This record gives sequence, structure tokens and C-alpha cells, in this order.
Amino acid sequence: MIIGRLLGFLFLIIAAIAFLRDALAWYDSGRLMVLSGEQLWFNLAPASLDAAQTWLRDNIPVLGDPILATLLRAPAFVLPGVIGAVLVFLSRPRARRRPRPA
Repeated sequence: MIIGRLLGFLFLIIAAIAFLRDALAWYDSGRLMVLSGEQLWFNLAPASLDAAQTWLRDNIPVLGDPILATLLRAPAFVLPGVIGAVLVFLSRPRARRRPRPA
């Protein structure tokens, strides 16, 4: 449970950094240019992006174009933000049941 929360907060921090990068670029240039997930992945590791896209298109064609393209063209802060929020929500501490007095 604690690992899920830590991973969730890590994803939320990544989303906040990507959002802050877009906000600072907007402030600096005066134009809103949101970085897509595909562009961010390409900037970090272009070979792995190409390998992942090729593998998905070859092995799981249903996910290849429509779903992957939609996820990668979303702003870079959306996907890690959603994943982080879901992980934090699913791994939240549960209310403990107190035994009833007899």
C-alpha cells in the first residue's frame, strides 16, 4: 500500500514538473505551447519511443494506433497526473473497523 502511494506521488510530481515547464515556457515566450507526451518521450529517449511504437503495432494492433496515438498526443502532464491520482486514490489508508463491544 505504501509503495502504491509513493509511486502515485512520484507520478504527480512528474506531472507537476511537466505542467510547470509548460507554464514557464508560456510566461517566457508569451505563447502557449503545450509539450505533448510524444515530444517529451522523443526528447528523452527517441530510440525507445520508436521501439515501443513498433512493438505495439506488431504485437497488439488494437492498441497500436488509436489508443497509443491518443495517449501520446495528450499534454505531457495529463497521463502521469491521471496515473498518479489513481494510484494515490487506490492505495489510500482504509478506515479501520473497531470491534464491537459485547
